[in-house]
This record gives sequence, structure tokens and C-alpha cells, in this order.
Amino acid sequence: MLYTTLLYIALAIFGIGLIYKVAGWFRFSLGIEDPAMTPAVRIRAALKGVLSVLFSAKILTLIRVFITDVLFQNHIRKQDTLRWAMHMLIYAAFTFLFFLHALDKVIVTSLFEKYYLALNPFLLVAGCMVVAGLAIAFYRRFVQDVPRLKSNGNDIYTLILLAVILLSGIAMELTKLQSYNHYQKFWDVHYLACMVGLAYLPFSKMFHILTTPLSLLANAVMDRHSDPANIKTRQIMELDACMHCTNCSKRCSVAVAADSIGNINILPSERMAALKQYVAYKEIGARGLAAIRQGIYLCTNCDRCTVICPAGINLRDLWFNVREEMIRRGDSVPLMLTPFSFYRGLKRQELNAEQYERPLQKTEKALTDPFALLKTDTVVPLTAENSAFKKTAGLAGRTGTYAYCFSCENCSTVCPVVGNYEAPQQALDLLPHQIIRSMGLGLKDLAMGSRMLWYCLTCYQCQEHCPQGVKVTDIFYELKNLAVMQANGSSAPNGSERAVK
Repeated sequence: MLYTTLLYIALAIFGIGLIYKVAGWFRFSLGIEDPAMTPAVRIRAALKGVLSVLFSAKILTLIRVFITDVLFQNHIRKQDTLRWAMHMLIYAAFTFLFFLHALDKVIVTSLFEKYYLALNPFLLVAGCMVVAGLAIAFYRRFVQDVPRLKSNGNDIYTLILLAVILLSGIAMELTKLQSYNHYQKFWDVHYLACMVGLAYLPFSKMFHILTTPLSLLANAVMDRHSDPANIKTRQIMELDACMHCTNCSKRCSVAVAADSIGNINILPSERMAALKQYVAYKEIGARGLAAIRQGIYLCTNCDRCTVICPAGINLRDLWFNVREEMIRRGDSVPLMLTPFSFYRGLKRQELNAEQYERPLQKTEKALTDPFALLKTDTVVPLTAENSAFKKTAGLAGRTGTYAYCFSCENCSTVCPVVGNYEAPQQALDLLPHQIIRSMGLGLKDLAMGSRMLWYCLTCYQCQEHCPQGVKVTDIFYELKNLAVMQANGSSAPNGSERAVK
């Protein structure tokens, strides 16, 4: 009676947790909210998407991915053989134990009448396989010292719980034919641990054994043209699919900054854990938001994390949506001074015009207000040049190359920002080559007050196509830094110092 009660309690907690998790996939969202995209709309879109895949040629893709990446985990095998062995030992053995041990009354006893009266070597082999897998996991996390493999409380609790289940199960099987009293004690521990594991599963890292296959299958048949409602649902599900393997952190191009700055959320794998809390509550305190924001804005959009993720999570689009939500909340940093400005410009077609322009205009106003843009129909006299500005703006060495410019206009011709406007000079004030010439003339307000300077995507097209080797993008960086320093009330650096980029 007690065992049955514990089973029903564990199943009830598991069911409630599972419903809560799945419901969250349709309730929560990241990125700009769409009031029309209600949970009901997203559920209908998901059902429609599933049916359309099942009754189309995409079903063949699902079958292929299920066999190669879900069952045999080829994605992991190509990256790390030891880690692949760990996963295969644990998953294969647990699958065997689930069907031939947990469901023994349904399957095994119907095939073998004297199942409970004999030692089952298959259970011992399966148990030893799981123990071997857990030993590898322990070795990787606490002995091998894999770079940036961070272990949190969830990882440790999971290892301890699985170890208790497996060791008590092996001890129970070994004492099966020797001592009923010892067998019963190990059985009690084993059963209780299994019930705790079952109830804990939806709330733990172990939930990824269900969500990771779903993520792999969903990403195999979805792309950026899929229903936006399904993309939003998939992104929330992907947060649960993360297994905290830290593959993304090991290959992140800016992960080295985590050690220097001391912000662990710069590491993508650690950021995922913080984002789960943020998605559910939208409030994790000013310090928590600042930590996430710093990690997200340092991202260079190199896409290494997405390519290497064994769960198939589209991390690149996830970071983009989180940044857009932060911008909408007002929790953003000046976009024009981060690598995100270029990537955001490339994806501007996915954002409405107001959404794209608002933060840029806010930043532009804050930084250009100190400068009165010179607009006149008369010839500007060279005697009005600011020689001190010319000296200051050229102190970075590379930025001093503005003097080589002979106004061929190559930089303006290849600029994607210029090409975006029918009347670029009206929209941008000055074109890139004109800003460079303003430098040569020493016209500070003209160079630093132009919208072109702040709309620059830092794509380096201008710099790569300059026949004179003028470091156009680097010059723009220097001008932005000088403008920020002046806007903050700082004095310009002297000739022996460089502006901080």
C-alpha cells in the first residue's frame, strides 16, 4: 500500500510538473511581444505544424534525425568520443532498465515465470553500464577539468540521485538470493530514490532527456520562414533542452572576457540558466539583468555556439530576441558602440521601422547633442579649422590615415547604409568620404554631428575597398569614442593617450 501511494504521489508531481513545463512553452516568450499571439494561437499553430510535417516529405528528415542524432547521438560523437560514450552508456542502459525492470510486471514476468526467483544478469550489466557512464561524467566534471565546464547545484544533485538509484539497485540484485532482510532494505532505498527521481525529473536537468530530442527534431524541419508562433514556442522549449554541457562556452569567441570581467553570464551555457529564470519571472533583480545584458551585448554573433550545440538549439536567434526585448524594456547599452549594431542592421527587415529606429535615435541624440552640425550654402573657410581636434583625432596611429584620402568616394559607394536610402545625403547628413574630408579640414562639429557616423554598421566594407588604405571604420570608432567622452564631460585625451574602444 505504501509503495503504491508513493508511486501515485510521484506520478502526480511528475504530471503536474510536465503540464507546467509544456504550458510554459506556449505561455512564455522572448523578444518583442505580439498581443495577437496568444497561447491558444500558439497551440493551434504547433498542432498544425506537427500535422503538416507528418503528412509531408519532411517526415523522412524527422526519421533520419531521430535515428542519427537522437538514438545514436552522432552530433556528440563527432565532437567528443568520451562524452559520447558517457551518454550512450547512460541512455542505452536506462532505456533497458525502464522496459525490463521498471515495467517488469508488465513485460518480464509475462515472459519468464520465475523472474523473481533468479538472479538477472541483464539488470546487473545494465546497472554497471550506467555506473560507468556516471563515472565518466564525474571524471569529466571534477577530475579532467575540462575548460569552462562549470558544475552547478543541479548537476551535482542529478549525479548523486542517479548514483543512489544505481548502486542501491545493484546491491538489491546481488542480495536477492542471499538475504531477504538486506534485499528489502536496499529495495526500500532503491524504490524511494526512483520515486524522488520521477517526481524531480520535470524540474531538473534530467528533463532534457525529453526536450533535447524534441529540439533536434523541431530544428531539423523548421527554418526562419516557419510560423512565427512556432518559432517563439520552439525558443522557449530550447531553454529546457539545454543540458548544460558547456560546449558553447568552450568555443565562444568572447568567453575569455568572463575571467577578466568576472561575469559568469558571459559564458553562453551559464547565460541559458539565467534566461530560464528571466523568461518565467521577467524580473531577476538589477544585478542579474545587468549580468545577462553584459553577456548578451559582448556577443559577436560568430554563431559558433549554434553550430556546436548537441541539442540543436538556435542560440544565435535566441540571443537576438533577448537583446530586442532588453531594448524594448529600456535595459540596453548604446547599440552603435557594440558588435550587435552590425548584426542588428543585417536583420532590420525582421523588425518594424519604429522598433529598429527608436533605440538608434535615442543613442544618437544623447551623443550628438553637444555638436551643432554645420549646414551652410557658402564655402567653408579653411581658417576655421580646429587644429587641436585634428591632432587629437589622429592619435591612434591607424586613424591618422584620413590624410591619405583623395575623395574617390569608394567608401560611400560600397557602404550598405548609404545604399539603403534613396536620398542618402539628406538622411545621413554626410557620406563616409565627406566625414573623412571633414577630418582633413579639422571641422569637428561637421565630422562628429553627422548621422552617418552613428548609423555605421562597422561592416568594414569601406575600409576594405579604400585604394589609399584609409582606415575608415577605425576612424569612425575614434570619432565615436571622442564624442562619448565629450558627452560624458570627460576631457579629450592628450597626444600620448588613446581613446578606449
